[in-house]
Parts: sequence; structure tokens; C-alpha cells
Amino acid sequence: MFDIQLLTIPYFLENIGSQQFLAIIGIIIPSWAIFMILLERNFPYTKGIKLIRRGFWMDLFWYTFTQSKILEIIIFSMLIIPFKNYIGLGNSGILNHWNFFALLAFFFVTHDFYIYWFHRWQHSNKWLWRTHEAHHSSREVDWLAGSRSHFFEILINQTIEFLPIFLLLDSYHAAFVFPAKALLDALWGMWIHANVNVNSGKLQYIINGPEMHQWHHANHKEVFYKNFSTKIAAWDWIFGTAFLPNLKPLHFYFEKPKMFGLPYAYPKGYFSQTWFAIHRFSIPRLESQSWYQFILNARKTFFASIFNLFKGQNVFSFFVDDQNKRYDLDAQVKNCPKCQHTLKYFYEQEHLTYICEKCETNTEYLDKFD
Repeated sequence: MFDIQLLTIPYFLENIGSQQFLAIIGIIIPSWAIFMILLERNFPYTKGIKLIRRGFWMDLFWYTFTQSKILEIIIFSMLIIPFKNYIGLGNSGILNHWNFFALLAFFFVTHDFYIYWFHRWQHSNKWLWRTHEAHHSSREVDWLAGSRSHFFEILINQTIEFLPIFLLLDSYHAAFVFPAKALLDALWGMWIHANVNVNSGKLQYIINGPEMHQWHHANHKEVFYKNFSTKIAAWDWIFGTAFLPNLKPLHFYFEKPKMFGLPYAYPKGYFSQTWFAIHRFSIPRLESQSWYQFILNARKTFFASIFNLFKGQNVFSFFVDDQNKRYDLDAQVKNCPKCQHTLKYFYEQEHLTYICEKCETNTEYLDKFD
């Protein structure tokens, strides 16, 4: 009689143990990030994006490390594990007999199906949109841009993602399946946001990649409600929300987005972005405060002093992108000439369009970035 535990978990994972498995994942993720960077430097989707673009340090330090660690404690130690004990499941698991890869595939597909619909709901509900707009605020979409997600969005999605794993498996099996699923999320998230000019052809009918997800982040009216899939692109094609130029049955005469990000001004700091979802405030008023300017100047002086140590002629400009024209629009708050309501902007085919959502007045401007 075979030991069922040895059948469900692969031998190589059994041999190294769950703790060593986590250590290996800790090597795989940064290695994959380096691989994504190399691809971006050599095969860029959008040319001219710097290695360390504006918002890079915020995405890396606050969103990737600090927020993720805080949410890890909250989701697992304060929500999932106590909930499992509270409903009396303890260390039980009704799917313990399943094969490891079958479990991984099951949680992969079911969670991705949920994410498609929740993501689609976020784009159509004004309150849920507040939990998602931070993710779309980056004007340069690269391998790290996917980490910029609001605290509440991650809290909701990762709780729903990992709760079934811990409810349906005991702690032993969950210790292998949970990090494997998290690893897939991390690698795939970096890949679909990567600034890589790849052409996977008809595979985009099935598997999501940078081609479709770069378009999802575009500030073009045509794609505000398109390409909601994260891993399985088939959801978009099945439910009629796919957008990818030159891939049948969709045909559009422009092949790449002209602009990324939000169609309105948005805070640039982690704490202001987090609070903006809860309470709308005047961004120009915040940025005009003396204490806010002091923080920005101190930060800029700090990094400038470090980079000056290199004595390189273009070192600072290489690391800090202060000349990106795509950011100019954030400082130009325009009001509707009829009702004075704040205008939103986006690209509609070849033109930059300002629209008043209150009285539906449209004003077109020539593309200033060509």
C-alpha cells in the first residue's frame, strides 16, 4: 500500500521540505525579475522607458515589500487561519488526496475565473474602481508596475484566492500548494506587465501576455473596458472583452498605445494614493503644501547626492525620469468651458481628447507626443 501523502506531493518537494521550498522561491522570483529587465532592455514594447522610471522606488519599497508583508500578516495570521479554526475545520482537508499538480491547476483556473469577473466589476463600479485605479496610475508599464495595487484590492483578492486553499487542505499540503500558487502569480504578474515587444500570435487566444495587458493599461477610450484577463486570455475572448490589434476578429489601424495611465490627475505618493481611494482631495492643494514640497525636495536631494558620487555625466538622468512628457498632463488641470467641471483626458484613436463627464462636452487636441 502506497503512502497517500507521498502520492499527492511530488517527491522532490517532499525531499526538500516546505521551508526549503520557500527559500527556493525566494531565489526564483528575483531571478525572474532580472530576466524580465534584460528582455525589456533588449526588446522594449515602448521605447525610451528608463530602467528606474518615475515611481520605481515607491512600487518596489512601499508596494512590493512593505505593503505585501503587512498584508501577509493580516490575511493569514488574522483572517484565514483564525477563520478556519473558528468554523471547526482545524487541520482537516477534504482535498488532501488530490495530486499536487491537479490541486494547483484547480486553484489556478478557478481563481483566474474569479479575477476576470471581479476585475471587470472594478472597471464598471465607481466604488470598486477606487480600489483599482492605483494599479492603472503608472504611465510607464513595466515588470514592476503590476505590484502597484491598492491595499484594499490586495486584501480582497488574496483573501479570496488563498482562503479556499487553506479550507480545503490541511496545513501540510497547503504549505506546498499556497507558495506554488503565489509563485505563479508573481512570475505571471511580472510577465504580463513587462515592457517586452513579444508576438505570441494565436496563443493570445488562450494565454495572456504583454500584448493584451499592455493594451489594458493604455489610456485609450477603446480599451477602458477590455482585456480583463490576467492569466487565461480565453475569458476575454469568450465573454467579448478582448482587444488586440491585428489578431482576428479585431482590426484597428493603430498597433500600439500612445499613452498609459489614468485619464485624470492622480497622487504620486504611496500614502496619498492609499488615502485617495477613501477620501477624494485636491491634489494641487496637497502638492502646494510647504511640508509636502519639503519632503519631495529632501528626497530628490538625497538621491542626487548619491548619484553624484558616481561622477557620471548622465547618471542621474538614467535613474530618475524627470523629463517624461507623459506626466505633463497631470499638472495641467483643465475645466470645462461650459460648466467648469474638471475634464478627463484619454486617447481616442489618433487624438488626445478631453471630455466633461457632467455635460458631455468634448474637446479634441492634437497628439502632443508625436
